[in-house]
Amino acid sequence: MLRKLYWSARSLFASPPPAQPEYFSRFGGLWTDRRDALAVLDRKAAQDPAVAALQGKLKFFIENGYVILEGAVPLDAIDAYRAELQAAFEADNTPLLASVPVQGPQDKDVVPLAQADLDAPLTKVLDTYVHLPSALRLSFADPLVRFLSTVFEDGILAFQGLHFERGSTQAVHQDTAYVVLENPMSLCASWVALEDVQPGSGELMYYAGSHRLPDWLYSGAFKHYNHERDKHEEHMAHLKSLVERSGERGLPLQTFLPKKGDALIWSADLAHGGSQIGDPSLTRRSLVTHYTSASTKPYYFRFLPAERQKVVQVNPQCGHTTMYY
Repeated sequence: MLRKLYWSARSLFASPPPAQPEYFSRFGGLWTDRRDALAVLDRKAAQDPAVAALQGKLKFFIENGYVILEGAVPLDAIDAYRAELQAAFEADNTPLLASVPVQGPQDKDVVPLAQADLDAPLTKVLDTYVHLPSALRLSFADPLVRFLSTVFEDGILAFQGLHFERGSTQAVHQDTAYVVLENPMSLCASWVALEDVQPGSGELMYYAGSHRLPDWLYSGAFKHYNHERDKHEEHMAHLKSLVERSGERGLPLQTFLPKKGDALIWSADLAHGGSQIGDPSLTRRSLVTHYTSASTKPYYFRFLPAERQKVVQVNPQCGHTTMYY
């Protein structure tokens, strides 16, 4: 009897379990996606000088869903990458592949680089970091790694790379609809300018603050679009809703006119796309890299044989993987 009373009394004064953080998305997210992210940032900055040094950039990222890192990538690194890529363009036996637009439910196909029209909008050279060592200096430039490792609270894994020669002209979209992870909100992307971007070249555009729009649920449950499961009309409705809901909230549509070497990092749900090309003579050379935390794996590992589920470690903090090679 006394024992029972002891445990009953103890339960009255026991500490309650810690409150679980609340996120803007039902799918959770990174600490920067928490509703109390600014308070978390203040605590982190007070404890860690490295976070304090990035506090202004992190606050902007939390509030707007993107951040610009001026001069993040050395110009000589870009020149080396463009020279190595140009040699691959001219080679007969390059292993590089490209994604090209086609008509159909998936809207794209993957072909050898020699078969791709690099001047066509939406043509993307895939995962150049696998075969071009110079690409690693861009995707893992020190300022990018410092910022991303702080956001992920972990090492970083590059799992998709997209090189563009021209503006994409892609409709405003959210990466979480197409770039699939086991934890869908554990995603960031970098966009590195490989030249000074000129007006009329099909500039990157984005709705500042759109990363806080309510989740769009495919088939009532899923964060990502599946053309075999979800109706085409639902996909089109999602794209339309991004523009409409951003307008209703008064979110500004902005365009990115960076200098060579500048980088923009966006969060998982930022609504972004490519402006229409006003001057077809202009290029808009850029390199996009999608990242997740080192402890997360891309969804496509489910469909690769075990020997292809490889992570190549660049250094103790950074690694990369691919679904194409």
